[in-house]
Amino acid sequence: MTANEIKERFTYKELQRFNSEMRSKYNQVQLELSTLKKYQEKIIKNEVETRTKDLTEQLNDRDKQIEALKEKIAKMQSIIDNDSTNSGLPTSKTSIGKKKYIPNTREKTNKLKGGQKGHKKHKLEKFKESEATEIIEIIPTECDKCNSKEIEELNEGIDKQELDYEVILIKRINRFKKCRCKKCGNIFHTPIPKELKEEIQYGKTVQSLCVCLTNEIYTPFNKTVKLVRGITNNEITLSEGYVTKLQKRASKYLEEFVNDLKKHIKTSEVYGWDDGVVQINKKDGILRTYCTDKVALFIGHEKKNEEGLDEDGILEGTGKETIVMHDHILHNYNDKYSFENVECMIHLIRRLKKMKNNTNHKWEEELIHLLSKTNKDRNSLLKENKTEFNKEYLTNLNNEYDRIIKEGKEENKEEITINYFKDEEERFIKDLEKYKKNYLLWAYDFRLPSTNNNSERNIRPIKSKLKISGQFQSIEYTKYYATIRSYIETCKKNGINIIEGCIRLMQGNPYTLEDILKIGKENSKNE
Repeated sequence: MTANEIKERFTYKELQRFNSEMRSKYNQVQLELSTLKKYQEKIIKNEVETRTKDLTEQLNDRDKQIEALKEKIAKMQSIIDNDSTNSGLPTSKTSIGKKKYIPNTREKTNKLKGGQKGHKKHKLEKFKESEATEIIEIIPTECDKCNSKEIEELNEGIDKQELDYEVILIKRINRFKKCRCKKCGNIFHTPIPKELKEEIQYGKTVQSLCVCLTNEIYTPFNKTVKLVRGITNNEITLSEGYVTKLQKRASKYLEEFVNDLKKHIKTSEVYGWDDGVVQINKKDGILRTYCTDKVALFIGHEKKNEEGLDEDGILEGTGKETIVMHDHILHNYNDKYSFENVECMIHLIRRLKKMKNNTNHKWEEELIHLLSKTNKDRNSLLKENKTEFNKEYLTNLNNEYDRIIKEGKEENKEEITINYFKDEEERFIKDLEKYKKNYLLWAYDFRLPSTNNNSERNIRPIKSKLKISGQFQSIEYTKYYATIRSYIETCKKNGINIIEGCIRLMQGNPYTLEDILKIGKENSKNE
């Protein structure tokens, strides 16, 4: 329809009204469109916010997972990095491919390896001819120059001595002669000891050898049997059951000895204790040692817990005049105990090295240096027979210790990659403040050892036994071993030949603790 046609058909007013209606509809559509746009924008905004929130939460969860995994990896790496320098791990358990650290207190010098020029050669001392049990004369059959057989023997010779031994089998008959009383006619004989109750039995030397091999050389029962059979040329063929039975018998002979040992340790000026995990019938058990320089007590338990310590009766029975050395065992600070605690310096240094590996902070290294230098200075004074540091030295030691701890707190505030180590370091610093007196007590009292090495050395052979002989079959035989080991180790600490000690043991007449300490005192005087 053209414009003219519209004009002919519609009046001006009608067109105005139509235009007005159209404008009204247009405005209404525009309003609806605007409303729809706002609604759309709102929906999009809500959707974006919801999705953003969900994604943010997911990312946060992922970040937490990543941090947790980083922390876990760091912890595992920390465990992998454990060695004998930063933990109680023995050198024998150094990881494959990692350099084994062998403790050595010698200072490095420029000297060549081997014997030094002017150093006196150590060799066996010759024995007198009157002491010889055998003389073998070796006479040449011909001249070594012209091969003539016309030679004559001279009164001169060159002696080359040998020290050797042979095992002589003894077949002993103990004949208990019968007698008749002339007064009453009674026929009798000397009472036969219990150890000779059978018609034939193994002697005390054989028994003591088995006990020594099992508890000192750590040979398994079956190898003990083979070894005895070998050195006696198959004359003595023991059974494994018999060797096992000897453990129980020897332990029974030592009941009074162990009781005396417990009393002695509880009343000592200072003693240390430690424990190690052992396998008992395929389960983890504990073998614990309490010791001084002269005695050692071993006790076996199925579990490592407070009940076992109470059962030992050592810590709870120790008086306030005694000082106990240990590797930061918090149980020792129990209110029910009255003794004083001293912490092992080497154990603390290991903890410091471990912490430094994790945080790479400077303060740990400074404290290690302070402790090592103090111990070195103390050893120098001990060689001069001095018994303490002067007041100025101790004041400087205290001030330096406090300064390093303060520095540690400042370094701990700095951000590090793994927060786990940050928290661990913070707890460690609090420990160093709280137990400062116990960590430094050895510097104030030279009677005290600076380390718990004595206890750790006692535990170390037990690990060797497990490698060689395997597990203990039961807690009973763990305790038998612990009792016998207490006797053998105490004999060794006092210079007593363990074969001789074991012979007396299997005779039912072991050395008493008083005898051992007396012999040890005499041996010390003769050194």
